[in-house]
Amino acid sequence: MKKVLLIVGITAFVVCGVLLLLAAFNLLSFRTVMDGSADLYQKLQSRATRNLILGIVFAVIGAVCIILRAKI
Repeated sequence: MKKVLLIVGITAFVVCGVLLLLAAFNLLSFRTVMDGSADLYQKLQSRATRNLILGIVFAVIGAVCIILRAKI
């Protein structure tokens, strides 16, 4: 059980990192696009927000798995 929690925790942290990088990329694109349509701006901002929230959720899942592994 300890190995499973460790694997799930590390995987969750890796997914968290990827999602946070995607959120940063979308936010950077949102701020640097000069001639986009309103629809493009809305999509970039919603993607950045969604990826940020999912990144935080996966970080919490990873932390919970690592903490549970330490307590077992």
